[in-house]
Amino acid sequence: MEGHLIQRGKRGVWYLSFDLPRERGAKREQQYIRLGTMPKGHAVARKREILRKVDQGTWVKKSEDISVSAFLTRWLDATKDHLAATTYARYSGLVSLHFVPEIGDVMLRKVTPDHVRQIDRRLVQRKLSARSRLHAYRALHTAFTWAVRENQGMLEENVVARVKAPKVDSTGITPFSLEKMTDVLDAVTGTRLEAPVVLASLTGLRRGELLALKWRTVCLDGPSPSLYVEKSLEHTRAYGVRFKVPKTQKSMALVPLAPECVALLLQHKEKQDAVRATAGEAYSDLDLVFPNPDGAPWPPDSFSVQFGRLARAAGCEGFRLHDLRHGFATLMLADGVSIKEVSGLLRHSREALTLTTYAHPIAGASRAAVSNLARTLLKPKVA
Repeated sequence: MEGHLIQRGKRGVWYLSFDLPRERGAKREQQYIRLGTMPKGHAVARKREILRKVDQGTWVKKSEDISVSAFLTRWLDATKDHLAATTYARYSGLVSLHFVPEIGDVMLRKVTPDHVRQIDRRLVQRKLSARSRLHAYRALHTAFTWAVRENQGMLEENVVARVKAPKVDSTGITPFSLEKMTDVLDAVTGTRLEAPVVLASLTGLRRGELLALKWRTVCLDGPSPSLYVEKSLEHTRAYGVRFKVPKTQKSMALVPLAPECVALLLQHKEKQDAVRATAGEAYSDLDLVFPNPDGAPWPPDSFSVQFGRLARAAGCEGFRLHDLRHGFATLMLADGVSIKEVSGLLRHSREALTLTTYAHPIAGASRAAVSNLARTLLKPKVA
């Protein structure tokens, strides 16, 4: 396959001209594509990439004939293997519930910023929160970016980028009082949620990380007890309960454990060993620290539902399991721990995320702060 590059106009815009493959005797069909303003070397690279896709049969012919509905289906199929199952499920829901009903019949090439605004207006009418609208905007932006970058010839420009994203008030996380945290810990005392909830409160582990934790990654001996976050547990309709890599590469890290945490985990392991011995062959030993009573993984949604019931019973209506992580961070910051150190303990991808989400930076130290928080929260609980 050969093509010809042409440069036109004062801005030096590059165009690519080529003939589509055809059967013997078939009419010649020429394509003329605008590549944009760029150095010649980049234009040559784009030309080779497009012609390679034409030869492979993966280049999209006459993209103006593709509807938004067909395009979004193709995008989901192409990116499915590169997305976390929960992200894919969220994108699929947005596509089927909001994008396709509003502009699914519009031809992709004819989508304008007004179509994007139309979707957002519909979300407002359905009383979705500003954050949910922002998630929808970002998903649509991601899809159109894929059309521009991965499928040259499908779209020349991401029109979503011409629309301002919904504004979300950056008020950060509502500060948590020590009383609220202790009320929640009181509510789970004596239940099977006690050990995992206390551990989440004192380490900031995410729900999936907590439920995927295995004993072989927990060190309770030596001068520096810790645990290593290696996997996360998720539950989706498509795949059921399964293990996956954590949210980011930085999430896979050592997490220091306070002495009170060590004592609690040793007590928990002793009880778990007794349950395993009683169950015998009926116990599915996956080495999980917090499994279901039969040893199988504890479904994350089920865990959250049980936690929510106990929190409501303690008078903490609306207190979510993930709020334990927020409480860990805000109480640390209130105790004088620096943003840098709290960011490291939360295993955030960047310190700016911690700063904008939680509080003002101040100085302090990490392992000592973990121990201080544990002593404050658990003094009445762990001998």
